Amino acid sequence: MRFSAPPGWRRIPPVTRGVLVAIGAGYLLTLAAPASAVWLALAPAAVLAGEVWRIVTYAVVEASIVSVLFDLLLTWSFGSEIEPRWGSWRFALFLLSATAIAGGLGLLVGGGVGLAPTLLALIFAWMLEGPSQRLSFFGVLPMTRLGFAVLALVLVVFSELQASRSLARLVFVLGGLPVAWLFVRGFRGGGPKFPRFPRFRFPGRRRTFRVVGREDDFRVH
Repeated sequence: MRFSAPPGWRRIPPVTRGVLVAIGAGYLLTLAAPASAVWLALAPAAVLAGEVWRIVTYAVVEASIVSVLFDLLLTWSFGSEIEPRWGSWRFALFLLSATAIAGGLGLLVGGGVGLAPTLLALIFAWMLEGPSQRLSFFGVLPMTRLGFAVLALVLVVFSELQASRSLARLVFVLGGLPVAWLFVRGFRGGGPKFPRFPRFRFPGRRRTFRVVGREDDFRVH
């Protein structure tokens, strides 16, 4: 059993950092200009009319500060753990695929908003990499990864049922789970392979170095 906290802002991988910014920006935009949510939410008629961006942008539409903080926490935690292992290209395509496929299924049940489908896919991808691994998430409730994923699934399902009173809506919320399986267990068990993002250094940023030497040797190597 182990306890580990997510990394600080400067150590967060690039795709995860971008998603965090998008979540925060989407909430602030919805808060400052509520009418903007109309142009981002998943609406079947609008998508069929050519506004295809809604299949992805619905994920950043969230009016509840509690939901936004929950989204930020889970994205920060799981994204910072998975992206370094998968590589940024693979992780970015995973998030985009899970969001878009859940959005496509959402068109069949009347649309929707929120990051729940993507986050649930992210949690299950994390779980599939080691279902029996034990952990203590933020030092609370020791359990296995499988136990945490099941708990998250139960909470999301019952929250959705309480909010929408519709079993059909679960098709939208659970739409990203097949993507999680494909990226972890598909393609003969290894998942699809993608190149990594090249490392980018800001102009003028100093490169770090390490001082090597013995106590009686004052030369710097």
